[in-house]
Amino acid sequence: MASGDHLASVAVGGNARPNGTQVFSNSERFNSWAQRAAIFKNAPHKAGANLFLSWLDSQVVQKNAIATWTWSVRKDVAPPAGLKALASYKNTNPDAFAKFMSNRAAVERFRSQVELYFGQVKGADPGDPDGTLGRTPGAF
Repeated sequence: MASGDHLASVAVGGNARPNGTQVFSNSERFNSWAQRAAIFKNAPHKAGANLFLSWLDSQVVQKNAIATWTWSVRKDVAPPAGLKALASYKNTNPDAFAKFMSNRAAVERFRSQVELYFGQVKGADPGDPDGTLGRTPGAF
């Protein structure tokens, strides 16, 4: 790590390949959750949105795109190489993250703790390199 050839992270948002390895503890708790999607009631192109979500949730896409680096939301798609089925990890609860996120006071306390130990986030967000979304997307 000191040479810059390796990276250690407390959280990874995306594929760690080709040189990375995801490691999950068998004893320490870790967060896990399913990404959520919906079609808005007044969406102008409901049929297109429905096609997209059907494609995204299809076994082919889940197996060949999603489950190459993380767990699929489908029970009929095996986890990526090196990982067990998410349900077999007794130190995570996929429902707990959404519950935690709904408690905004707890989220702000946690954010303050992270900033205390690691400092404030600096630099461009790789998911938003132009900074168009801001720190609180949707609040513009």
